[in-house]
Amino acid sequence: MTKTKLILGPPGTGKTHNLLNLVEQELAKGTSPDRIAFVAFTKKAATEARDRATKKFNLEEQHLPYFRTLHSFAFHQLGLTKSEVMSRDNYKEFAQAFGMDLGSVSDGVDAGGVFTVDNHLLSEVNLARMKCVSLLQHYNDANLDVSWHALLRAQRSLEEFKKKKEVLDFTDMIEMYVESGIVPKLDVVFVDEAQDLCALQWRMVHKICQNAKQVYVSGDDDQAIYRWAGADVEHLIGLPGERQILQQSYRCSRLIQNCSQKIIERVQNRIHKVWKGTDKEGLVKYHSYPDSVDIGDDNWLIMARTNYLLDEIERDIRLQGLFYKRNNRLPISQKLLNSTAAWKKLNEGQDIELSDVKAIYSYMSSEIGIMRGHKNLKTANKEKYALFDLVKDHGLLVSNRPWDVAFDKVGTRDKEFLRSIEMRNRDFTQTEPKINLSTIHGAKGGEADKVMLLTDLSRKSQEAMEKNSDDECRVFYVAATRARNELHIVQPQRDGGFII
Repeated sequence: MTKTKLILGPPGTGKTHNLLNLVEQELAKGTSPDRIAFVAFTKKAATEARDRATKKFNLEEQHLPYFRTLHSFAFHQLGLTKSEVMSRDNYKEFAQAFGMDLGSVSDGVDAGGVFTVDNHLLSEVNLARMKCVSLLQHYNDANLDVSWHALLRAQRSLEEFKKKKEVLDFTDMIEMYVESGIVPKLDVVFVDEAQDLCALQWRMVHKICQNAKQVYVSGDDDQAIYRWAGADVEHLIGLPGERQILQQSYRCSRLIQNCSQKIIERVQNRIHKVWKGTDKEGLVKYHSYPDSVDIGDDNWLIMARTNYLLDEIERDIRLQGLFYKRNNRLPISQKLLNSTAAWKKLNEGQDIELSDVKAIYSYMSSEIGIMRGHKNLKTANKEKYALFDLVKDHGLLVSNRPWDVAFDKVGTRDKEFLRSIEMRNRDFTQTEPKINLSTIHGAKGGEADKVMLLTDLSRKSQEAMEKNSDDECRVFYVAATRARNELHIVQPQRDGGFII
């Protein structure tokens, strides 16, 4: 008979770390590695677990065949090949054939190699499948702002394309595995981040665990913020078995824990948990306006419910000359940053690599920065180049000029931003940004010493909160608990914001 233990971890209590310790305990007591499964929502989590186990017990990767994302698990158990699975090129071909705009198609590396397609119709078609409901039921329940005929056409078109090409999409793989008779011989199964699993993924998890002696499920229903993507938090809440609550947060100070607890206690359907913050008192401060928060040069995570609410903050940060990331991406290219650093080295008498020379030349106009015909450096055959070399043999015309003069092809906006950073006496070429602007969903799993939280809601979020406030409470609970020491709450600037 299978024993199930649910490990509930409030923010910063080390859910995954606890799960990895249990993996080590199983291996230490002699459980065969190939009878242990560790299934995770993200590729990062599955890889971390596998790497830790292999290093600790001197194992090879092939000794742990069941440490995978669910999609990867299904792929290998079904014996599929890459040619049998929808690729980026397949999606592009499909879009062209059926007149669909896919926007971007990414490979979703951290999500187990799942391709994500930026098309509203295809996303909704897939969501219905992940929720294990008919397309019509999903259409009626979700009150979608699209026509039923357009949605049905998208579904039928995709199925027709897959049949013609004899390929599967990633949801097909899970559905096929659930319907298959394949149940691996496992003694112990570990399931990480279970609050993010949808109905179809839960079916797969239960099948994997069918013959296991012990199952450990780790998650936190209070941090279930992906219901819009199909996450079935009610399944986690109703999961039978022993429950363990991790009670000590190693992230949130006492005042931040108190504030976040008041938010989550508004949720009606949840598992009650008692947990403690760190020994530090911390700070929770309310602000009427974003510009009343003194950001300075400290480590900050600035969050909003939706991306466009960050636009004004970003403009202010740029004007202040603060170096930052938005959604973990630099606001300018790394190539430009590297090129400005290389240019400074040149003018300080240092040699630089050929790749840096080519990058520098790409920001210079012919006949202004470099002589025509020298841009591709066809005659270059050295490993290192000095300023003298480039002027004498490789057409450089603008030596001993500031980068913003020499790089005449760099846009005004980027130049102004980098100049403003320099005016603060900051070397942006050597510095990792201390400030990260992010949506709340994008910041899940992250943390920072200081957090600024914008509480305005988009129209769509307002409508959702009016129907069911639980989901929005969970979102802002996750946001508040990203803070280690200081939480700065900016009160709503318009009607209908989230009140903390």
